[in-house]
Amino acid sequence: MLVIGPTPPPFNGMSVATDLALQVLGKTVSVIHLDTADRRNLSNVGKVDFVNVFLAVKHAVKYLYLVLTKSPDFVYIPIAQEQLAFLRDAMFLVPARFLHKKVVIHLHGGYFDKFYRSSPRVMRWLVNYALGHSVRAVVLGDSLRNMFRGLLPQDRVRVIPNGIPDAFESNDISGDCSRPTILFLSTLMQEKGVFELIKALPGIAKDVPDMRAVFAGEWLRPQEQAAANNIIREFKMEPFVEFLGPVAPPFKHQILRAAHVFVMPTHYRNEGHPYVILEAMSAGLPIVSTAVGCIPETVLDGVNGFIIDPNNIDELIHRVVSLLSDKSLRNRMGRASRERFLGNYTLTRFAHDMHELFREINGVSPA
Repeated sequence: MLVIGPTPPPFNGMSVATDLALQVLGKTVSVIHLDTADRRNLSNVGKVDFVNVFLAVKHAVKYLYLVLTKSPDFVYIPIAQEQLAFLRDAMFLVPARFLHKKVVIHLHGGYFDKFYRSSPRVMRWLVNYALGHSVRAVVLGDSLRNMFRGLLPQDRVRVIPNGIPDAFESNDISGDCSRPTILFLSTLMQEKGVFELIKALPGIAKDVPDMRAVFAGEWLRPQEQAAANNIIREFKMEPFVEFLGPVAPPFKHQILRAAHVFVMPTHYRNEGHPYVILEAMSAGLPIVSTAVGCIPETVLDGVNGFIIDPNNIDELIHRVVSLLSDKSLRNRMGRASRERFLGNYTLTRFAHDMHELFREINGVSPA
């Protein structure tokens, strides 16, 4: 199998997804990996510059070489939801169609249908042609089954939620050993709801005066970092806020273990099934998030957290305060998060679902 995709660093959803796919598939099939990573920081994502163009051409040439010389049975491609990024993916998909290769596409977001239907006619034609030879498409949740409507029949679309390794033993999850702590763990960008949380902090601190908010992740845009610092200074929230920058294991596990509530009020249009929410659930944290992508399938409102409306700062304050102030509620929801993670979102379950997918494709089994 030829697997296409970036690996960390930098750490983002796509690079983590590729790394996990390699772990899972590499145990049962012979895997050839075409690493499409750009090792620069996240600020280069989505930009067109000389390096990005050079890398795209380099990866396309290497792909053709691997397909022609290694003759893989399958090509596994995570596909994008933006025009420029999909043009890059088309450099893999179109040759696969010409060469009659079996293709599995994996969609890691929830915007593809809107991207396709809002694109110019030429782009829609390219999408139709590039995907027409796909054996299967993988989406992350039941709510995303229709991402390929009009492009692929429903029986060729498989729902496989994300899964991650379990980094926490049942007796090694979050506790009440520190100040009431809110954790935001993701790329720091406006679309992920980082400003909503920052603006909510004065209201939270009013009711929970010893609280602190920890932000872990890399700023995507310097101007947004400057704007966030200005808001924090304006409301005199410096004693309550800590920015850690990008984090990786084992430090990531330490900050998850020390947190009490995980908050990500995202309204990112490309959101799919965020790994960070699964990590917080594995750590036994209650979640406050929004009904974006597959999040409401993962965070059940009132069970292992709260689903709030995007941009509703008053609701965000109310839900976070209720969790920080009520230890019984926080513990109950934290246990529910841990149980939902173990039942639905482990790497073992993800591996099983991926293996089942390939067993179904033309009777080919990777096991």
